[in-house]
Amino acid sequence: MIRRAFLLLVAALALIGCEPRVTPTSTSTPATFLDKPTPQHLRVMTYNVNWDSIFPAGDPNNDQLRDSDRVEPFRRILKAVQPDVLCLQEIGQDRHPSQVGAILDEVLPLAGGEKWRAHIGQDNVIVSRFDLTMRADASIHQNRTLTTGHALALVDLPDAEYATDLYMVCAHFKSSGGEINLRLRQHQADTLVAWVRDMQAPGGKIDLAKGTPWIILGDLNAYDTDPARHVTTLVTGDIVNEDRYGADAKPDWDGTDATDALPRHNGTGTETYTWRNDAEGFNPGMLDRIIYADSVMRVDNSFVLNTTTMDPGLLQAAGLQANDVFLNPVTSYYDHLPVVVDVAITR
Repeated sequence: MIRRAFLLLVAALALIGCEPRVTPTSTSTPATFLDKPTPQHLRVMTYNVNWDSIFPAGDPNNDQLRDSDRVEPFRRILKAVQPDVLCLQEIGQDRHPSQVGAILDEVLPLAGGEKWRAHIGQDNVIVSRFDLTMRADASIHQNRTLTTGHALALVDLPDAEYATDLYMVCAHFKSSGGEINLRLRQHQADTLVAWVRDMQAPGGKIDLAKGTPWIILGDLNAYDTDPARHVTTLVTGDIVNEDRYGADAKPDWDGTDATDALPRHNGTGTETYTWRNDAEGFNPGMLDRIIYADSVMRVDNSFVLNTTTMDPGLLQAAGLQANDVFLNPVTSYYDHLPVVVDVAITR
């Protein structure tokens, strides 16, 4: 009886195996470059918005250099990208950072009545869903109209979701060509490598818990017409002015180079430029960078947002418009593009 039942089961399985397989049709929306790999990934965005363009024209706190309006495009970009932490540059230096946080509170309100946290250093503003501690700033160069430097803070991530916090340096390097500006950019890079060396060693001006992920991002003004030596310094820890800033120091916790994320446009293709102005004679360039300690964190998704090349269906689904990344659509002046990484803490 048992043998007969067994033979019937074998025959049934054989018949099933002969039937053609039908692949179920997925009813879920396919993932796009705008989607985070998982909810636990930390989405970080850097964006040089051009002087106070994200505030209304009549705002009395607008910087004197403001000459463009990105109020609505910026809000659409925020809704589409849904960042967790932002590094913004060219925010008027007399503006209170809470005014930047208020934009996020309006566009991406947090649960439970929580407010976005914001910290300003020179024209750089760090904005975060999470608490910001160890706040600091550094001034590198000052002239009559502006001061360049960086803002620094520890993003205090929820202990229940993350094993550690994230240390962020939101930077804006000196612009323009010429030997003086090259030296100023190198000066800022040397300063930052010395700071990273200090935060990894006991004592000094700053101490981080061993293995704390760190990220340096922003408008580094890494022109293709320059050697961009300052970017090499940030990645390798090779300090140029050792008499002033001390010995070279590999920046990652494991004694190796850091990683330059180099995202591609909309997460695909070959384009990696983050700045473009077709009205001038300069090539599009990767002026904006995201450099991080890859031994304790991993980038699983990254992109330079370029709405001008997005599929119309995806634009509509994301609530974006094709010209949203233009500073001036008439002259095809992009200026800077938003740069985004999705980070997994691996420590």
